[in-house]
Amino acid sequence: MATGTTVQHWITLEEIFAARERVRPFVRHTPVSPLSRDSGEVGHEKLFLKLDNLQVTGAYKPRAAFAVMTSLTPDERARGVVLTSSGNFAQAFAYAGAVLRIPVIVVMMDRASPYKVNATRGYGAEVVFCGNDALARQPTVERVARERGMTAIDSWEDARVATGHASLGLEILEDFPEVQTILVPVSSGGVAAGVATAVKLTRPEIRVIGVQPEHANAAYVSLRRGEPTTIDYWDSIADGLSAVRPGHFPFRHIQRYLDDIVLITEQDIANTFRTLLFRAKILAEPAGVVASAAFLAGKADNGHATVACVTGGNVTEQVVRTLLDRSAD
Repeated sequence: MATGTTVQHWITLEEIFAARERVRPFVRHTPVSPLSRDSGEVGHEKLFLKLDNLQVTGAYKPRAAFAVMTSLTPDERARGVVLTSSGNFAQAFAYAGAVLRIPVIVVMMDRASPYKVNATRGYGAEVVFCGNDALARQPTVERVARERGMTAIDSWEDARVATGHASLGLEILEDFPEVQTILVPVSSGGVAAGVATAVKLTRPEIRVIGVQPEHANAAYVSLRRGEPTTIDYWDSIADGLSAVRPGHFPFRHIQRYLDDIVLITEQDIANTFRTLLFRAKILAEPAGVVASAAFLAGKADNGHATVACVTGGNVTEQVVRTLLDRSAD
């Protein structure tokens, strides 16, 4: 059973602040830290990292998970929820379910990271697999919800998702008011929509730029075509950015509030992973470094005080080795 909360409207600041108050007891206010590429930049940094890899469950997703779960009715809480995720949202909802005592089922693709599958189960959620067709995930969610009598959550279209993620943007403005540009990764679009909306409704002069890998570029293509578009080819080590099209609800906000989307390469991801690990002492997953990669690879203006959202740090040892090997080439 769907909750009916995907009514198409524009997110307001009132909704953003209300969601932030609901999630405040459950999520961390993560730090902003400068990144110097070499010793000559120390004290003169232009790039700053919003470290949501230090968030509960190791990624930014609990912001939205708790925004959704704390707004459920008592009946919906009792019946539990079903959603789909490539991994980090799965862990976030599983954790929120454990904290709030709400049953959670997560639909995942067969190619999902075993690390994230096990972590999701570790928080107490049930995992249901749906093959490797990304567009089959939400129909599977709806089917399981009907069969189990649970509430289906559409994390691409539910307004509460972007509203919950918006707290990331608010924290950046509070902790680093000098910011001129904010870089944020884009997949289905929820975090980009939330951050851009919060920032533009508060400080419209700040530029908000989305970042995607070259071969995981559905939102980039969609923005240029003016409508959500499904790409026919996806290939990136950034498995957390697995959407082959953006959601309709976040896309409307991306169109309205995001200044642009830029593309980075797989080599950019590997190089940035190495830089964050050894210069900033930050372990981030591939999807978590793409925003920083736009700055470090020169795809974004390096002359502005820039905050890049490091959105996750859930990474396996095998992926770490792959990225370090690739960046050493």
